[in-house]
Formats: sequence, structure tokens, C-alpha cells
Amino acid sequence: MSALNKFMSRGFVPPQVHGVLDYPLAAILIAGPLVLDFDYEAATVIALVFGAGAAVLAVATAWPTGIVKIIPPLLHGYADTVVTLALIVLPFAVGFSHRTPALIFYVVVGGAGLLATLATRFESPVPFAHPMAFPKAA
Repeated sequence: MSALNKFMSRGFVPPQVHGVLDYPLAAILIAGPLVLDFDYEAATVIALVFGAGAAVLAVATAWPTGIVKIIPPLLHGYADTVVTLALIVLPFAVGFSHRTPALIFYVVVGGAGLLATLATRFESPVPFAHPMAFPKAA
């Protein structure tokens, strides 16, 4: 197992808790820009796209709270890390850091998501299969 995979599987938050939190995160990312009425179209569109992606991850991750269970938990963790970091950086990179509601929303949601991601133990619910050893010829 690589050092990065070990890092992602050492957290204290169990996958079940993270999986439950994925659903409200998706809802917040989708509803937030609509409720807060961002006055910058890019800020709204990015949050909606990330919200849809969060919903897909929540539904499709292969852990107890997933429904379809096709995305490996480690891949989910890597996606969460990239997206939460992007949420923090995008207001500055895209040019809406001077729009206070959008900036606060992105930094708070991104920061909280990053903390939750770094604290989660991304492990597979199914033990890893060991390769079969070939029997020795007699």
C-alpha cells in the first residue's frame, strides 16, 4: 500500500459517518448558492456542479451508506480532497473573492469538508483479496 493510501486510511472518523455527511453536503452545495443568491454566475454554477458530483459520490461509493456501491472509498477520498481544496481556492482563482457571500460559503464549506475528509478513515468495506498461491508440484 502506498504512503498516500495509508494516509487516507488512518483517520478516526468511520466511513459510515462520512457517508452520512455526504448527503447533506451535496444538498448544501446545491441549495447554498440558490438560497444565498450569489450575484456571480460562475460561483453559482461551480457550486451546483460540485453539489451534483457530491451527490454522485454519496450514492455510488462502496461503503454502507452508498446505494450503487461502484466507487472505491479511496477514490472517493481523493475526489473529496481535490474538490474541498478547489472550493477554498476557486473564489480567488475565478475572481469572485470580493463577493462576500460566495467567498464565505466556499471557504467555510471547503474548509469543513477538507477537515472531515482528512479525519475520515477511507477503507474498503470488503477485505482485500490475497492472491492465491500456486500449489507446489509433488
